[in-house]
Amino acid sequence: MHRGRFIFAAALALVTASAQAATLVSTDFTLQDTKRLPTDWEFNGTAGLKLSKLGAGPTIFLGVVDNKTGQTGTAWTSGTYKGDSYSVFADINVDFHPRGPGVSATCPADGFALVFGAPTDQFQLGGGGGSLGIYSNGDGIPQFIAFEVNTWYGQALEGTDDCATHKNITFAFADANADSGVDRGSGDKDSGGGKIGQVTAPDALQTGGATPLVNGGWYRYQWNIDVAGKAMSAYLTGLDDSNKAVQNLKEADITWGSAAPKFDFTGRFGITGGTGGGTDGVNVGQFVVVSPMVAAGPIPTAGQ
Repeated sequence: MHRGRFIFAAALALVTASAQAATLVSTDFTLQDTKRLPTDWEFNGTAGLKLSKLGAGPTIFLGVVDNKTGQTGTAWTSGTYKGDSYSVFADINVDFHPRGPGVSATCPADGFALVFGAPTDQFQLGGGGGSLGIYSNGDGIPQFIAFEVNTWYGQALEGTDDCATHKNITFAFADANADSGVDRGSGDKDSGGGKIGQVTAPDALQTGGATPLVNGGWYRYQWNIDVAGKAMSAYLTGLDDSNKAVQNLKEADITWGSAAPKFDFTGRFGITGGTGGGTDGVNVGQFVVVSPMVAAGPIPTAGQ
């Protein structure tokens, strides 16, 4: 009897262990955890560690773009990865404090993307502005999948004349390579491309909402990637007292068609952003990737 229980318990332990998520990337860009320093990252363009000008939160973080016009920034992991599924977690603050002549004082732009890509190396930049630092560089970044957060009203689904309608924050996905094209706004979910499955963020996340995404504090984004199932989903959780009402909110999801590019390639994880004539600031506190992917919720700790 005891032997049977032991065998059952051992088998259960093996099943549980096989389901545990392994941590592939775990980086603290605030430099508070000295065991998780960003020593295995490459920063390009305007991206780099910066002193905070927000007046609250961490003193240091990764700034991808910084409220100035004509900026493009990328941060890529030095290591490459290939797996069956992933969960990407990123703590991000998007602020809007425009600086410089000719900058829109009312409408932020352009946003950022969480990316798994196959750049030729970790030093690659895509286009600025609406290309978010990831699109429009087929030679340097020939294949990628991404979850993008758009802040520019011209990229929205409604109210595209200005940002007064407070519908400018949208979410979308990308699955792009040479066949589908790697420029912004091409293709569909059945064949692949960029800016696909786009949805408008809830009113509460828009400017003037109860928990705005821009100038609303720090949020944790969770991007789940099912490589075999060719599916993605994204979730949002508020990290500050002012936005903690948002917990594991599903932002968007998509299942790609059979003709869309397969994303079982070996690639790097990263975060990218761009500004054009309008600006915003994209600030990153930490970046964690686990595999296989996990349900929406806290970042798994060791042994989970």
